[in-house]
Amino acid sequence: MSAPRIPIFQRTRIVRPGDCDVLGHVNNVAWVGFVVDLATAHSEALGLGFDATRAHGGGWIVRRHEILYRRDARPGDEIAESTWVSTMRGARSLRHARFRDADGRELVAATTEWAFVDLEAGRPRRIPKPVLGRFDPVEPAPDV
Repeated sequence: MSAPRIPIFQRTRIVRPGDCDVLGHVNNVAWVGFVVDLATAHSEALGLGFDATRAHGGGWIVRRHEILYRRDARPGDEIAESTWVSTMRGARSLRHARFRDADGRELVAATTEWAFVDLEAGRPRRIPKPVLGRFDPVEPAPDV
């Protein structure tokens, strides 16, 4: 049985005290972790976790993150998380993430450029067709 197709991956998380800084809100570094963790969960849900991707000859590394901070989140807050891929060309993939509070207000919007690399050589390589075939790029950006 093949893994499901999930163009837009969604889930929730509860902010833990360890995610927060001395100001009492989610730390910038924690938001980056949330972005990467969400992307990983989406890939795993598609049957493309680290081991499966490595079996296709490579793995993903981050080339660039762009994060727009709109509102704070604090310990105990529930966050709705959404992620999707908009483009996959050559060795690059553009992935988006949105984080919203319980009232649906956007907390953070992130765009990450990922590169598919040969993990042995550390060099970019074209995204293999079996990997490309699992993702359904979504553009324009959905209102999630």
